[in-house]
Amino acid sequence: MEINQIKKIKNMKHFEVVTIGSALKDIMFYSSQIVATKNKKEDDFLSLPFGAKVPVEEVFVNYGGGAMNVVVGLNNFGIKASPMICLGKDAVGQEIFSHLKDQKIDTSLITVEKNKKTGFSIILTSEKDKEHSIFTYRGASADLSVGFLRDFRTDWFYVSSLANENWVFEFEKIVRQTKRGVKIAWNPGENQLKDYKKIVVFLKNIEILILNKNEAKEFVKNIFPRSSADNLHDVKFLLSKIHELGCQKVVITQGAKGAVAIDEYDDYFYVPAISNSEKIVDTVGAGDAFASGLLAAYIRFKDFEKALKIAIRNSTFVLYRIGAQNGLLKINL
Repeated sequence: MEINQIKKIKNMKHFEVVTIGSALKDIMFYSSQIVATKNKKEDDFLSLPFGAKVPVEEVFVNYGGGAMNVVVGLNNFGIKASPMICLGKDAVGQEIFSHLKDQKIDTSLITVEKNKKTGFSIILTSEKDKEHSIFTYRGASADLSVGFLRDFRTDWFYVSSLANENWVFEFEKIVRQTKRGVKIAWNPGENQLKDYKKIVVFLKNIEILILNKNEAKEFVKNIFPRSSADNLHDVKFLLSKIHELGCQKVVITQGAKGAVAIDEYDDYFYVPAISNSEKIVDTVGAGDAFASGLLAAYIRFKDFEKALKIAIRNSTFVLYRIGAQNGLLKINL
């Protein structure tokens, strides 16, 4: 090996986690005229007067996106992490870059697409019910490439929603790193979940798979079409069916009902929610907060049940502050 090659290896950056996914600017509107309606037989929805000028009581500007939220959460726990995200060459991209720098998060894996705008979300929230709907423009995040994985070392990849049309090609590059001992935690987004047959191919390479209950139900319904309606409401059934597809650990979040999980030893776990509904002001980012708490605690303690409890606690505190990052716990584990 040449001397310059040895020097490069010695100077190569080593992270505990690299998060992969989107980075967005969140613009959040709160209005008393936005009403949440819940149905037993249909999807829940938000409604507002058609054709009217809807008054907005409060507006907040924050930063979001799966890779962004989780890297901030990990950093708050003392985990050395870096986001692999794609920004546009614009003012919003510079804001996000500066936001990460201010928190002393490594930015060396960020790429910039000069011909695209940085992504953003418009979030409409019911002032009364605190429920929300999100309108997302992925922008430069849809051009994210993970093509330079040999330029650094990491123990884990955390992969959130990938906006790329050819996300399978990008994910294959990540999976190949498992041959070098890298572990993967995966919280697939809508773009991946609709390609459920392709997800199955990768599950044997996944250390931790995180889904919410609705995602888990839809996934199992598609993969195991003979499942009864009763079984699809049974979280233990959902866990077992997903687990048998090959991933080591499966976690299903249930909002106010807490979270359930199964590990590689077929042990089941249930962690109840601890939030005070009267204190909840915003539900944006709770899932990402759960993921960062889970992964940080599992890395530090190697105790899956303890990690689940810290994950619930982290997601709970996000509910008490506006924005996906403002309520995150800051504890050096």
